[in-house]
Amino acid sequence: MARNIFFIFIGFLLLSSCVSQKKYDELLSANKRLENRIDRLEEVRKSYDQLVGEHNQLNRERESLMKEKTGLEQQITGLRKANNDLQAEYDEILNQNRNILASATEDRQTLIEELGKKENEIAQTERRLNRLESELNEKENRLNDLQNSLEEREHRINELTSQINAQQNALNDLMTGLNNALLGFSDAELSVSKKNGRVYVSLSQELLFAVGSDVIDAKGREAIITLAEVLKQNPDVAITVEGHTDSDGSADRNWDLSVSRATSVVKILTRSGVDPKRITASGRALFDPVAPNDTPENKALNRRTEIILSPDLEKLFQLISN
Repeated sequence: MARNIFFIFIGFLLLSSCVSQKKYDELLSANKRLENRIDRLEEVRKSYDQLVGEHNQLNRERESLMKEKTGLEQQITGLRKANNDLQAEYDEILNQNRNILASATEDRQTLIEELGKKENEIAQTERRLNRLESELNEKENRLNDLQNSLEEREHRINELTSQINAQQNALNDLMTGLNNALLGFSDAELSVSKKNGRVYVSLSQELLFAVGSDVIDAKGREAIITLAEVLKQNPDVAITVEGHTDSDGSADRNWDLSVSRATSVVKILTRSGVDPKRITASGRALFDPVAPNDTPENKALNRRTEIILSPDLEKLFQLISN
């Protein structure tokens, strides 16, 4: 509810001035940076899903190779036994040949032919055995390579999971800290929520500004200073301040008012000790409503200032790029 009132509050701020080309360009640039930040987070999520899929595929390949290896080992064992049997038969025939060397020439020639056939069978079996042993070695090398790749990917997935969990925990802690720090303000004045991996602090116009003004009231200043104390304790969180209006008045006036109100909030944050390098100020005018601009109540919801807190994605991008 507080977030909706904040949207209403932004709308009143945008009713009556004309934005310069420079401010408009700055607004577009700020919006573009925010969109890029969201796109980068989406890339992180897609890369994480791809790594998990590759990890599962490698596991399936490893199981298939293990089955093939077992089959080859069984074939080799059988061939070795067959080779030993042939060798025994060969030895037996050789002994028989020696015993009947003095026998008839025809019988002797038959034994020599049988002996030659057995020698050929043994040679073929040995060649097949060597080929299967070579295939087995190749399978074992492939299995080792897959195992190493699987372990490396598991390590990267674990690192990514750890980083993502750490960021989620940090956002949860940040949200808890904000709720605790802002207990003195009503739901109609402000709200704290989490969406798409970011924390949103929505401040109503009634809390911050008079109608048509970009000068922050005393109570609104108190809320922003309280918020700044929490943000200083979370230096790795990027901050975007967005001004919003309803549809009343000209678009030019709404652009100008939304930007100037966002800038007024940024000035108090930086004067309260928040690093200005962390902050982006932008105005969305009437073009990002949370409710239709068809009733006074809905317009009040659209007039708001949002402070959007995003996690640092640099470590995630480093893990993905390695």
